[in-house]
Amino acid sequence: MAAGVSEAAGEGKAAQATHTPRGTRKPRTGQVSEEEVQRFFLAKAGANNGNGVPEFSKEFPGEPEAIVESLKTGLSYFVVSEWRGVADLSGRKPQLGREAARSGPRAG
Repeated sequence: MAAGVSEAAGEGKAAQATHTPRGTRKPRTGQVSEEEVQRFFLAKAGANNGNGVPEFSKEFPGEPEAIVESLKTGLSYFVVSEWRGVADLSGRKPQLGREAARSGPRAG
């Protein structure tokens, strides 16, 4: 009996997979889009001030460099992305969303 149930479930999944159009999937939340700018910072040493506000020390050009420095120093690193709120008021219901800010890494 159990074999018949698993075969029926497997056939249903195969049938659903053939009807899914490719290329229409939106990126999941948390995935980096091409327009999103991420910046990487090492945590400031001894910056546990108890208020939960992160303090940054050095900025790195990419995540691999931040990971290596984190391993060397034993400090955490932060990934920061900047967003701007947007609203589409053209329809009956306002649509709220976000867009990546285009500011890049700053010197300093």
